[in-house]
This record gives sequence, C-alpha cells and structure tokens, in this order.
Amino acid sequence: MDKEVLITNFKQLERLLKPCWMRDLYYFKPIKGFSLDSRSIENGQAFIALRGKFQDGHKFISEAVDKGASLVVAQRGIPGNFKIPFFLVDDTYEALKQIVCYIRKKKNPYVYGITGSVGKTTTKEMLGFLLRPAAKVLKNYKTENNLLGVGKTILALRDEEVLILELGTNSCGEIKTLGEISYPDTGIVTFIKAVHLKGLKNLKGVFEEKISFLERPGIKAILNKDDFYLRKVNFCKKVYWFGKGKECDLYARFIKRDLKNSIFLIQDKFKLILPMQFEGFIANVQAAMLGASLYGLPLGELVERMNSYEYSSCGRMETVKLGGVTFINDAYNANPYSFKQALGVIRRYPFKKIAVVGDMLELGGKSIYYHKLLAYDIIKSNFDYCLTIGDHASYLRDRLKELDYRRVFHFFSHQEIARFIHDKAKKGWLIFLKGSRKMELEKVMDLLKK
Repeated sequence: MDKEVLITNFKQLERLLKPCWMRDLYYFKPIKGFSLDSRSIENGQAFIALRGKFQDGHKFISEAVDKGASLVVAQRGIPGNFKIPFFLVDDTYEALKQIVCYIRKKKNPYVYGITGSVGKTTTKEMLGFLLRPAAKVLKNYKTENNLLGVGKTILALRDEEVLILELGTNSCGEIKTLGEISYPDTGIVTFIKAVHLKGLKNLKGVFEEKISFLERPGIKAILNKDDFYLRKVNFCKKVYWFGKGKECDLYARFIKRDLKNSIFLIQDKFKLILPMQFEGFIANVQAAMLGASLYGLPLGELVERMNSYEYSSCGRMETVKLGGVTFINDAYNANPYSFKQALGVIRRYPFKKIAVVGDMLELGGKSIYYHKLLAYDIIKSNFDYCLTIGDHASYLRDRLKELDYRRVFHFFSHQEIARFIHDKAKKGWLIFLKGSRKMELEKVMDLLKK
C-alpha cells in the first residue's frame, strides 16, 4: 500500500517551517514521511539534519539523498548539486517540533502521555499490551522518551489508532514541551520521587515538572492517589485515581505473598497475580488498566489479560543463577525510592547476602544525603558484606563505618568486585546488584560467568 502523502506542495512546508532560505524548489515532490536517520530513510521521505551531542546529521545528507530522500531540512548551507529541494532553518530542532505537531494532528490517534519518577517504561509496555486486542498501537522504543525519541516515534505513525508516549525529563520545561508536541488525550503520572534532582532541584521541582503537561484543557489525568504530591493535584477537571483506598476509581487490595507471587484483589472483585515478590509493581498495573478502561475496555477482561502478561525482568529484580549463587540484578536504574523498595524485598531472603551498590546519579546537591541515608536500610537488610563502587557510593561506605558496620568495602573496578565475590560467596549465597544504568553493574555477572 502506498504511504499517505503528508505534504503535497512546498508552500505547505514553507508555512509550517518558515525557512530563512529555500533552494531547488523545481525538484519538489509530495512528501510521504520524515526521517532523522540517513541509514533507514525511505524513498520519498524528507531528511531532517539534526546536530546532536555525538553526531551531526549534516554530515549524512549525501547518504540520505543517495537512499532516496526527496527533500532536506538543514540549518546550514550544503555545497553540491543534489537535485532535491533544501529548506534552511535557524534551528532544525524547532523544525522537528513543528513537523511532529503537524503529523500528530493530521494522523489524530488517541494519545496517552506517561511520565513519573519511576515506572514510566513498565506502565507504557503494560498499557500497550492491554490495548493491542482492541486497537493498532504505536509506542516509544524502550526508553526513547526525550524530544528525539518522542519525535522519532510520532514520525513513525502510519495507521495506528493509539499512540503511547513515555515522556522523560532531567531539566525544567522538557515535559511541557513534549506535552505540546504530543498533545495527549490522557496523561498518566506514576510517582513523584527524588529523581533528576540535578536539573529539577528538589521534590517540588520534580512535581511541578511532571504535572506540567496536564495543564491543557480537556485532558484526562490518571494519577496515583497514594503518592504524597500527586494527591494534591486539583486543577484538572477530569481526574481518575488509582491506589489502595476504596475512594479511588481503581483500587487494589493486597491479599497475600508467596515465594513467587504477590496476589491482589482489584475492586474487591477480580483476582490479580503479580509473578514477583516486589508488590510495588501494582501501581504500574493499576495505571495501565485504568488507562485501558478509559479506552472502553471492560475491567474484568483487563485483569484477566494482565494475569497473562510476561514481565520483562532485564535489569529489574532479575534473578540469575551462577554456579549455585543467586544474583538479583536490579541495576537497570537506581534512585532513593527504588532502592528502598528493592531492599524491602531482599530483606525477606534468609540467605547469606552480598550487596553491590553503585552510584545513584543525577541527585544534584542531595547526592551525599541520599547515599548516606541508604546505610540504615542496608544494615536492616542483614547483608554479610556491602561492596560499593563510584564516587557517590563512597559516602555510603563512610556512613556505614560511622554506624559501626565494618563489612563494607569500596572498589574502583568491576574486576575487583567480581574477584571478591568469587573468593567469598559460597553455594546458596545471594548477590544483590543495584546502581544507576551508567554504573553497568551487570558487568560483575559477566566477569563471573567467564
């Protein structure tokens, strides 16, 4: 099937982008799409040359033209005779915003915007899973949740009826911008926690940033009633709450836990089984189910489908067995809230245990405070050893020693940690890995596999 024409004539694009200069308009052909990647551009698409942190798209214009680009949007003149139109603009990122806004309005899918300090990606994946039987769904790839990721996702829209967008931020104003270009019909906020404090200053700053995209008229908001900050939101006319209390639009009551599952009752009626001991995931489940119910799907069917969901555990409380030793890899990301929740689960294991703790990043001026604060939960979790790595984690080491916990050791490489575990851990021991993504703590397991 031929792709739908998005831009029929150059005047249409000129009104949209307001370029400072255009050339070779004689060669204009109707535009069937836009691409940011010269490697995957398709015949008839326009190429937007973005200057990124590590690569400059202007270097790949020739490649894009060779692969069939029908037009180029750039912010500097390119020598050569390419025989396709060039639109020069002051800022190709601003051009990207205008194009993305145009496509979102032209295609007009039902849009969900999902943000929060934790649980965004999980909620996005669950919501997509729940909606797929009822609609064609497009969502961000993994955690591509910044302007480039959201923009790339919207540029990929074809005939999907539902668009699910994870919206991320680490500085003020990003969520509002992403909200403006994606224009969500329903906005979901999971939690407000101490994350990205380097750019957002404090919890109040996190709260104000995360809810900023809910300010547009007519949006439906799905919010966590159990969150201290989110339950204060009162400016949205259409708010749907999830949480533990019966006053919520969707509530979950914890029933029991065994070695493999956490069991809940939804609306005191439908049994939901989480195949994990970490019952904190229930908030993501509730947010996703409430979002799907607003699309018109019956709650009973949603709970039944959720009970068949395959939870991705890669780097999130992932259990790996190596030579009789159990590793729990929770090193996909780390912040004070997720660390405390994970330790609450680890505490239940009656084994000999080693904690490997890497830096929690982007905590700004609160970094020392939050790393020292971890010491109390580490001690309560009865680890036989605590191994730290990273500049910030060294403050945890210092605080543990101040509290007379002597079995803490600081390391400067994954190899040193792997060697320590190899020498100390016996069959039946448990190793817990937790740190921010950049700490790459999974390398400890890779070294031990060798």
